[in-house]
Amino acid sequence: MTAEGMDRTLHTVRLTDASQMPAQTGRTWLVTGATHGVGQQVAQAAVRAGARLILPARDLARGQELAARARQAGGAVQLLPLDLTEPDSIEQFAAAVEGPVDVLVNNAGAVTPRRRETANGQELILATNFLGPFALTDRLREKLISRVVIVGSDAHRSGVVNAADPHFRHRRWSVAAAYAQSKLCTMLWARALQGRLTDVSVQLAHPGWAFTNIQNVTGHRLLDAAVSAVCRPIAQSAAEGALPVLAAAVSPLNPLSYVGPDGFRALRGKPTLQKPSSLAQDDDAAEAVWQLGVRETGTCGDD
Repeated sequence: MTAEGMDRTLHTVRLTDASQMPAQTGRTWLVTGATHGVGQQVAQAAVRAGARLILPARDLARGQELAARARQAGGAVQLLPLDLTEPDSIEQFAAAVEGPVDVLVNNAGAVTPRRRETANGQELILATNFLGPFALTDRLREKLISRVVIVGSDAHRSGVVNAADPHFRHRRWSVAAAYAQSKLCTMLWARALQGRLTDVSVQLAHPGWAFTNIQNVTGHRLLDAAVSAVCRPIAQSAAEGALPVLAAAVSPLNPLSYVGPDGFRALRGKPTLQKPSSLAQDDDAAEAVWQLGVRETGTCGDD
């Protein structure tokens, strides 16, 4: 269903605390990146509201621990291995998903202190934050029935997508440039995806500055500890960072709404509607990013 074809009167964030989650009994949520941080908080809130959870995990031991905890609380969980940087893993995961899926939350993300590549030669941040979720969503398309939430970032505002060299093979790599490009790609991908889904709304959210393990990217234990010590009193908790994502998943919203914290520079606060950058709303740029995703992942795209 296109943005133009849906009810334009819906535009309200109705969830500002996880305790306000509407009942999700009988619904299935699939949350990537659910073994840590914001994704874990989103998954736990969905289970508490009665949802059946599909739990992807690259670290199966960690996934088993969380699945056991959810089952002890009365939740139904399907635990499946998934590595978003491995095309075969994505294909096998999607085939094993017991659909339909009411809510897909593309939350998994990565930051690296230096340029790294996946086994098939893709820049790791782009592969994890955009290309993997792009391929996964495409593989699951026939099983999606209600809503897709894509977790973006206000870092998209400084992003530039270089379709000729998306993996920084011939230009200078920096963590800021790589991360911003990946998040601009997710914002534009959401726009292109909405026009290709029927009766499924695509929503965007960002958690602001949430204190999670994504801060620990230097590769040095003592330096990571120092960064954490500085960030902890400033950033909001992972549970607070999860609220915009949950709001995007359950609030009555127009397609392609963008939900983030309402505080200073959208770093923290209660969920509210926000406006993406003008580039992130450009249809031609969205189509170009879609074609980039098709080319880089080998998925069928529009078939």
